Amino acid sequence: MEREKFIPMKDGTSYSKRKGFTPLHVPPLKEYAKIVGEEPIKKLEEVSERLSGMQMLELSSTPLGGGVAEMLHSSVPFLNSIGIDDEWKVIKGSKEFFEITKTLHHLLHGKKGKLTAEDEKIYFSAIKENVALDIIDYEPDVVFVHDPQPLALARELKKGEEKWIWRCHIDIDEVALRRNPRLWDFITYWAEAFDAAIFTAAHFVISQWPLPKFIIPPFIDPLSEKNREMSEDEIQKELEKEDIVIEKPILAQISRFDHWKDPEGVVSIYKKVKEKEECQLILAGGFATDDPEGERVYKELKETTRDDKDIHILCECSASCINAIQRASSVIIQNSIKEGFGLTVTEAMWKGKPVVARPVGGIALQIRDGYTGFLINGEEEAVKRILHLLRDPKRRDVMGKRARRYVKEHFLLPVRIVDYLLAADFINRMKGIPEESIVSFHPWFKISKRVW
Repeated sequence: MEREKFIPMKDGTSYSKRKGFTPLHVPPLKEYAKIVGEEPIKKLEEVSERLSGMQMLELSSTPLGGGVAEMLHSSVPFLNSIGIDDEWKVIKGSKEFFEITKTLHHLLHGKKGKLTAEDEKIYFSAIKENVALDIIDYEPDVVFVHDPQPLALARELKKGEEKWIWRCHIDIDEVALRRNPRLWDFITYWAEAFDAAIFTAAHFVISQWPLPKFIIPPFIDPLSEKNREMSEDEIQKELEKEDIVIEKPILAQISRFDHWKDPEGVVSIYKKVKEKEECQLILAGGFATDDPEGERVYKELKETTRDDKDIHILCECSASCINAIQRASSVIIQNSIKEGFGLTVTEAMWKGKPVVARPVGGIALQIRDGYTGFLINGEEEAVKRILHLLRDPKRRDVMGKRARRYVKEHFLLPVRIVDYLLAADFINRMKGIPEESIVSFHPWFKISKRVW
């Protein structure tokens, strides 16, 4: 089934062998071995064999749109293909509920504001609705809850020997969180019901939460439609569908239409670059059901850029279209103000493209400044770096090759999914794990602090 046309069951089930609903598929393991090598596959098989029989469940807020859904589209069928029984369900929620969880995201990112008593009431009402709908209709061994939207389900549904792990994908500002007592109490109350939490990077860890914490970066699927290799003809055909010609160098930012991604700032950067070098800009993204602001941001961009024919604002592009855009681009930009990890950066690097980005969230974990891309701290620096890359194709190519190699070593599905399984095994088997524990299966803290 094409991912763009993917529709869960009425009860929110997105993948379940138990129910005979398995619409998502991945290539055989031997195809991944051709990319990552035999050693990572051997390690994966050893861990999966040890966990054979474990039942896992993923709970998220949307079946399409955003990095979480993209990862689950690949990781769930991948885990099932190696003998791990992993199901996926999506919670239900009204537009009002998702507006509140979007506000919650903003506050966790450090934006000023507050969560009102009415907001909390609406949030909990939606959680209660999912409980009443029997969102979990069997007894899994380990439940992974993705991001804040379904967070409260652990306290409501956790039972028996089940282990519940919160997978936090977003950039939480702990200082801002501590300065907002009501928000701190709200999030901490629900988080304390979990057996552990997984964070994307060391600087996202909420150190004062009384539960074990893991540091596990996300990953991309190198064989998905969005990341597979493409021929020049395929790239050309995809771009022609969007009336994009490749004679002019392409600058692109691929991301959800969200003010935190600062697409307006990208347009400003592009205009300054264009004053000195001929180029065109592509802003391509989509909407997620749990993000009600996306459509407003998209319409604003369309309106403010309509007079420049070299600016292409593309909405709900297919995965193959995004793949083609990234491969055809000379430079990829990621101008996010806040970022969880930035999988679009990972995707671009995998395709051998240098990325110019702000050093926020997990982006600094990926880009080695001046080696696999550039980390920038303002518009003028961004313009300078982009012009440098446009004028020096050889440097651009060398930097892109380094970027691809770096992603291959660290951020591909068969490599990083092992950490995910080890965390599940660790929590499921170990007793009396100290609450202050922070577990990492790779020295990410060294990478994030190292000066290149």
